[in-house]
Amino acid sequence: MRPSLQFIRTRRNWLLAGIVVIVLIGIGVSHAPGFAADRRAPTQHETLLYVFAQNVGETALCDRISWSAYESYSVMFGGGGASYYRSDCYERVAQARHDISICWQVRPLIDVDPLSAGYSALSCRRRTKSGSIIASGLPDELLIRTFERLGYDIDQLQLEGVTPPAIRLRDVYLVLERDAPVLARAQRLLADPAASLRADDKSYLAQLAAVGTANADWCGYIPAEQRLGQVAVPFRDWCFYTVAYDTQDLRVCERMTPAAAETKVLEAKAAGVRPEIAEQLGLHSQCSGSGKQLGPRAHYGPEVPADDAQTQRLLAALGVVVPLARDWPPSQRAAFFQQFLFALSPSDQPDPRRDAARAKLVGRLLALPGDS
Repeated sequence: MRPSLQFIRTRRNWLLAGIVVIVLIGIGVSHAPGFAADRRAPTQHETLLYVFAQNVGETALCDRISWSAYESYSVMFGGGGASYYRSDCYERVAQARHDISICWQVRPLIDVDPLSAGYSALSCRRRTKSGSIIASGLPDELLIRTFERLGYDIDQLQLEGVTPPAIRLRDVYLVLERDAPVLARAQRLLADPAASLRADDKSYLAQLAAVGTANADWCGYIPAEQRLGQVAVPFRDWCFYTVAYDTQDLRVCERMTPAAAETKVLEAKAAGVRPEIAEQLGLHSQCSGSGKQLGPRAHYGPEVPADDAQTQRLLAALGVVVPLARDWPPSQRAAFFQQFLFALSPSDQPDPRRDAARAKLVGRLLALPGDS
């Protein structure tokens, strides 16, 4: 018996009602909590959380962004459209971590807006799987001010263990060869028998004075067999060599240890190398042959101790005040803070120091008061 027309209509109505209910439930689940509420532009605090989240790959920062924050995009960027700022944040973190599972926190799950460029959980998965990475930054002044509010000192940032010092003592020391007052101070210290200098400190200052004044006589203040730092030969020979090379006055080479008496040469002879060949292996031979070099020449500046504490001691003896990074122009300070953020980027390689520094930064960001 065929069903009646009334039965068919009733079943169709129930089917349509079921579809409507399913669609409504899907829309409700897909969209963000309170999606019907008034939408607004992201606050400055939410923008801070967004930018830091994408740099360090931390969803906890995205969680602090309100679902009311909404962003519209020009057709010049991503084809136009609009999206929840919090969803954008999750997508940036997913891309930074190369983790598509984070995309399920994006709302809507499925974009049903035909005018949108496709900002949804599914499109997030698609873009993240393809390796797409989109990043944004903060104005220099705002980035600097934020780090200062978070309690970071640019001159102490190396203590976090992920970046070198902003001001490297090595760099400060290297330029002293062109500082006439400092060179004069070094010469006075060397000539003063009452100067309270350690023997190795005195030798470093002698080499600085020698290369800075192009006068090899200062090398004579270095003990003949003293070896310092990572220099493999006696430090006085190295001092003579650097002056001879920089000035191209090869007469200075004759003040070095004779080739036949060099340790490296003696070891080669003991190993059976013929004397005329062995003597070509020493620093004296390199010095005598340096005038035959073709093309651009290197420059040997002052030798810097490997130990920062000793470098600091030498700078203090010379009356050199170490500059502070906090006095840099804003663009340079901002670039260094951004370098710190790059060092905290997610990585597959375990690094306890990086992870500890990232956790510390995230904790401070979460404790930072929002917009007043």
